Amino acid sequence: MEIANVGHGTLCSPSRSFHLNHVLHVPQAHKSLCSINHFAKDNNVYVEFHPDHFLIKEQGTKRTLHRGRCRGGLYPLHSASPSPSNKQALGASKVPVSLWHHRLGHASPRVVKHVLDHHRLPFIHESNNDRVCDACQQGKSHQLPYPKSTSVSASPMDLVFSDVWGPAPSSVGRYSYYVSFIDDHSKFTWLYLLRHKSEDFSIFNEFQSLVERQFGRKIQAIQTDWGGEYQALHSFFKRVGITHQVSCPHAHQQNGSAERKHRHIVEMALTLLAHASMPLKFWDEAASTVVYLINRLPSKVIDGVSV
Repeated sequence: MEIANVGHGTLCSPSRSFHLNHVLHVPQAHKSLCSINHFAKDNNVYVEFHPDHFLIKEQGTKRTLHRGRCRGGLYPLHSASPSPSNKQALGASKVPVSLWHHRLGHASPRVVKHVLDHHRLPFIHESNNDRVCDACQQGKSHQLPYPKSTSVSASPMDLVFSDVWGPAPSSVGRYSYYVSFIDDHSKFTWLYLLRHKSEDFSIFNEFQSLVERQFGRKIQAIQTDWGGEYQALHSFFKRVGITHQVSCPHAHQQNGSAERKHRHIVEMALTLLAHASMPLKFWDEAASTVVYLINRLPSKVIDGVSV
């Protein structure tokens, strides 16, 4: 049967008042029934049933708190003194869905609806605007996904992604960092091991001389995360005519090619070390081997061909 309201009540006796918690208002019910188990727990009492009467006694002292008669095979429970001064106070209410949402630990609307329907709990329907929960907005907010980039480099060296990875535990070659350069057109990757971040300037000069001689093309643009090592290179890029594109603060997704390449290199290097049962200090050798293999394996980014 449908529960219209949930509330509480009080049953008075000469010695004390009894609490009736979680009272369910069921319009279709023709009798008011009391759960002895809930009644005993809520009031710290126990009930004795005899052929012609029943007794409500206190748990600790076993003192009789209420005596009632048996009528027609039933044990009616009502106030011991029907005087006008002995009144009962009853309360019932429907709560809004938002309050059930709070009570259930800010569960999703689907879960809240399932609980209310399953237990037939009363609630007040609310509009969608009323159901917006500020706490959920603050505690469950996630960063919106970045749109996929549609830019395509027509030729090698049109755009180069670069980033420094580390610090890592000192390797067998006493390296703590590496810097990667990824060509946007071919996805070919160059990796240089570093002992200090300050070596980035000389490493870039070495990389620039190598690729411009190999491809016969100048580097047109380079994209970085505006780390300290690249801030020092900015004036050099400007002097030689290289466009320096930088990602916004705390938006590493804008330099996603370099970030994803870091993950690819690190995961593959750790896998090689685990397979060979080699200690972590050989990460520099493993990373160099990984980049050599990646450059020669088919890539779905460039339609499954090898660079």
